[in-house]
Amino acid sequence: MAKSGSSGSVETGTEPVDHGHDTAAVDSDERKLMATLEGRSCPHCEGDGTLERGEYKGNAAVVCDGCETPRVQVWSPSGDD
Repeated sequence: MAKSGSSGSVETGTEPVDHGHDTAAVDSDERKLMATLEGRSCPHCEGDGTLERGEYKGNAAVVCDGCETPRVQVWSPSGDD
């Protein structure tokens, strides 16, 4: 799915979710998604790690504390910072 130039995007796995210009929806979706995943077992390392909020490559993310694999990464398009 194409990303809009002025929206935030939420990446879950491999496909980003585009919210167009609705930044309130992006913020709400980010919080919900991160809260939903936080504390779950990591599917990548077969349950040896726990997903926690953190940072990945400078972006807000949910990352496994065991294997450090990001499960969700949230970023702003270039120029929105």
